[in-house]
Amino acid sequence: MLTPIIFALGIAFGSFLSMLIPRIRKSESGIFLGRSHCIFCKKNLEARDMVPVLSYFWNRAKCRFCNKKISALYPIIEILTGIIFVLIYLKFPVATLAQTPETIFYLLISLALIFTFFYDLKYLEISDLVLVPAIILALIGTLLPNTPSFTSALLGVAIGIGFFLIQIIISKGKWVGAGDIRIGALMGAVLGWQLTLVALVLSYLIGSVFSVPILITGKKQLGEKVPLGPFLVMGTFLTIFLGEKILAWYLSLAI
Repeated sequence: MLTPIIFALGIAFGSFLSMLIPRIRKSESGIFLGRSHCIFCKKNLEARDMVPVLSYFWNRAKCRFCNKKISALYPIIEILTGIIFVLIYLKFPVATLAQTPETIFYLLISLALIFTFFYDLKYLEISDLVLVPAIILALIGTLLPNTPSFTSALLGVAIGIGFFLIQIIISKGKWVGAGDIRIGALMGAVLGWQLTLVALVLSYLIGSVFSVPILITGKKQLGEKVPLGPFLVMGTFLTIFLGEKILAWYLSLAI
């Protein structure tokens, strides 16, 4: 099976994401082609310092040059991306050559979602440099099989935008941010209108499960900003993998 290869590929792309996130935040030149370097001492890293996951543990979570501690987010992003890649491959297997574009499409969308998850988690912001191209890609992806129709995707975009825009207007920007509107647009374009509704419900349920303990433990105060993006990404992934079954289950109860 190709599963181990897909996992290794995912880890490699996760390593790229872990580098891309801070570079985009700092608007560094050479975002895609520049040399990787330590964020503390700025020393250029060598090949042995950039082996996904393994280098982190081999160097004992420290920079080999300045001995500063390296965040655990790096191997977490790499491993998580590997797992997501495998799940995407199992959900959309490449049984024939004709199915390859569909699998590649969802792998690219998953990269945009993972990037958005960690970017918002770390910086409480959304980067349009990744999100806008992902929305365009999702709309183009409606030409592929096993994706929503273009009409359904447009309706999904309208629902995703409208859902958050209404909240911004009502709360005067206190409940959600403008970045959540763009995530809503991506959700709609990827999932179509019906599954977008499922994803929004799941996202807010997940958000409640995680936010309540955070408030109880005092790590966040009521009214203090909690990033919504990660919950929206989790809801989107859950819907990609299980959304149709969840929707069918709900409709069976309604009948």
